[in-house]
Amino acid sequence: MARSRIELLTRLTLLAALLAYPAGAFAQNCDRPSTTGEMTECATLRLRAAEREMGEIYGNLLDSPDKEFAAAVRKAQEAWMKWREAESALTARTVNDQAMESYVRRKLEAQMTEDRIKDLRSYSEN
Repeated sequence: MARSRIELLTRLTLLAALLAYPAGAFAQNCDRPSTTGEMTECATLRLRAAEREMGEIYGNLLDSPDKEFAAAVRKAQEAWMKWREAESALTARTVNDQAMESYVRRKLEAQMTEDRIKDLRSYSEN
């Protein structure tokens, strides 16, 4: 049940990001985005890729034969998801440019997710 809640939160986050931008706003090259919309789209793509990778690692950890370990991973991941959401919302509120808020938020969420992947990987190595 908790696993499906995290998957739902992840999907809702991605859907909100996709709906925030019209189809024509998508960047062609994330090496040099030239508009705020392109920067945001690139950050969203980075976040999506990180969330896919995190989901795979997380799912493998939940499949552990040690059910207490799996329960601890689930509880920690739920707390981390709430923290990431709150932290990125707070950071976005510090930006005075509404167009930049989404970019700042997605960029931070991507960075935090990439950091979380490292943490989850370290648990799978033990």
